[in-house]
Amino acid sequence: MKFKGMGLTLVLALLVSQGLVSCSAPPVTTAVHLPTGFDLEAHRGGRDARPENSLSAFAYALAVGVTTLEMDMQITSDGVIVVRHNRIIPWYEAKNSWGKFLVSDEQPDIETRTYDELKAYDLGGISPNAPFGYWDSHGVSQKQIQGTQITSLEEVFQLVRDWGNDSVFFNIETKSNPYPDHKQAVSPQAWVSKFYELVKKYGLTDRVMLQSFDWRTLVEMKKLDPSIPTVALTANQPSWNMEGDEGDYQWKGRAEPSPWMAGLDIDDFAGDIVKAADAIGADVISPYESEVTPSVVTEAHQLGMRVVPYTVNDPIRMKELILMQVDGIITDRPATLRAICQEMGIPVPAADPAPAKKPYFSGTEGL
Repeated sequence: MKFKGMGLTLVLALLVSQGLVSCSAPPVTTAVHLPTGFDLEAHRGGRDARPENSLSAFAYALAVGVTTLEMDMQITSDGVIVVRHNRIIPWYEAKNSWGKFLVSDEQPDIETRTYDELKAYDLGGISPNAPFGYWDSHGVSQKQIQGTQITSLEEVFQLVRDWGNDSVFFNIETKSNPYPDHKQAVSPQAWVSKFYELVKKYGLTDRVMLQSFDWRTLVEMKKLDPSIPTVALTANQPSWNMEGDEGDYQWKGRAEPSPWMAGLDIDDFAGDIVKAADAIGADVISPYESEVTPSVVTEAHQLGMRVVPYTVNDPIRMKELILMQVDGIITDRPATLRAICQEMGIPVPAADPAPAKKPYFSGTEGL
């Protein structure tokens, strides 16, 4: 076929007519911003060292030197995003104005309290009488920070800005609930919209990841801004969690699909949770650590997803997972994971001591 002397428009028309080129636009791939290298994530800021999801915990994690601050979102009755794991603040993590740990019928529900009302509780420690060995697991090593108040997500963003850290990532979980009988007034769309508004306000669109067991919010995030990485949290465990987690989010072998998976049925994927996460466009899959195997890691990598398991506190298991080539680990003990990374020759972020003496930097001393 000869094209010499023909106009460009005529050439293109001829190529299209011959089926040699397509007149449709090429697919557009949206770049997502993920941490480079191994992702060392401080779970709730490092709850085995400082009160979880507190400014002191995040200040501690920054000082230790981590890749990512991992945290949870709840929304108060007056629409403030607060950083807290449980919707119901457990009695063994909250003291009243008399300095006494709460009793079970005093536990505040974040959804029904205002931000100012929640500020009245001291969340700076764990009761030695906490159930199911929680004190032995987390309280023994945790430094108590008396007077710790519930914090908003905006305060966490402001802390990092004041710190002067312009590289740490945020992995933030929507603690939304998909059950129809749940009285939560906030829809998945509203969760994501409120979160995204705050992210844009602080110019952090290239440093946040949105994670959730409720995959509906991940789908909504991709609709709103495909460049924000989404992290598919999952587990196929019995309902044993003392913190009120469902445990089994996949519903394998049941007649109906799990409400957590944005309308997907795990059985349509022959029980393969990696393929299901890929189907919603997740960039990262975060399984419960005991469910991670070499084949899970390999499959996820083949599909272009990262694998970052939770919550890994045992040094031996940390090493096992690193040898499986996971892309990161979420841990309550970031200093321990950091030491293991250094031992195994994995680059880690530089330690970042507090740049100034401010009240919410307390708890970083002695590092």
